[in-house]
Amino acid sequence: MTRISTYILFLSLFLLAACDSAKNEFDTLKEGEILLDVNTEEYSLNGTVLGKTATDISVIDDVIDKPLYRELCDTRGKFLEEALGNGESIDIFELAKLHVDDNLSYVDFYKALSSMYFCGYSDFNIAIGTNYKDVFQLSIPRTDYMWCGLVIQQMKRLRYKYLRNRQKLSLSEMSEIDVEDRECVEEYKGLDLLLSFYRKDDGIAYVVSLNETFFNKGSRFDGYNFYTFNNDADLWKFIEDVRSKVDRQIGNMPGKKEDKVLRLLANAHGPNKVMLAFQKDVLMKDIAPIVKKLNTYGYRLAFSIVDSN
Repeated sequence: MTRISTYILFLSLFLLAACDSAKNEFDTLKEGEILLDVNTEEYSLNGTVLGKTATDISVIDDVIDKPLYRELCDTRGKFLEEALGNGESIDIFELAKLHVDDNLSYVDFYKALSSMYFCGYSDFNIAIGTNYKDVFQLSIPRTDYMWCGLVIQQMKRLRYKYLRNRQKLSLSEMSEIDVEDRECVEEYKGLDLLLSFYRKDDGIAYVVSLNETFFNKGSRFDGYNFYTFNNDADLWKFIEDVRSKVDRQIGNMPGKKEDKVLRLLANAHGPNKVMLAFQKDVLMKDIAPIVKKLNTYGYRLAFSIVDSN
């Protein structure tokens, strides 16, 4: 065996060992933790197979899979009951682990995540496919919106309908927003980054949407801008430009920059958050590189499903 062959073999074994170590770490559960594993054939909870993915999850015409939801809630309920009986803190029961096959459809991932969330879990460690080294954290805040907040949420849902061949979606175009509600949202300053993609010819077109009045002091909110990119290099250059503008914006705020960054990181609607919106039939292996890249940037992620256009 040549020296280079030996080196390649050693490197392969080292990487394999590192992957196995990361998987073992992810699979190891602390007291009260749950791990939901969903592949294209079956799904399991803490190692116990619950059913078939195709017949129990994929065919459910809802964002919540009720059989899975009941099993998750029952398991969490037992953990909570034991903890309360022992006088222990129940805060740890907000964390759950989710592993999905990279050939799983996005809608099945979304159903699994929603089922966990509505059972009371709000913090997640998520692994996609065999890549356990890039587990990402997802925190979904439980927010009670006042009236303006409800209008803004409605407005965001409208935006998801207009991902293709769009440069601007103005406030006046959002016909489902009543005129009297517009004054409520004209002072809105959230950046509201949205990232999606759709198939175009033989490739992928990436779409980024955002509220650019975030960067324009004194400007009133008038809808969302859209940018489309035909390759990921242009996409990530744009994201990096946005990140630089956000850094400058935070640096220009009064007070210490570090304090502002910490405050924005704790803010669920801060500029470090990005909404990922995909169609139902997208595969998780196509989403994984985007999630990995955004995770390295430190973005907080949220997910939504968009209707076909």
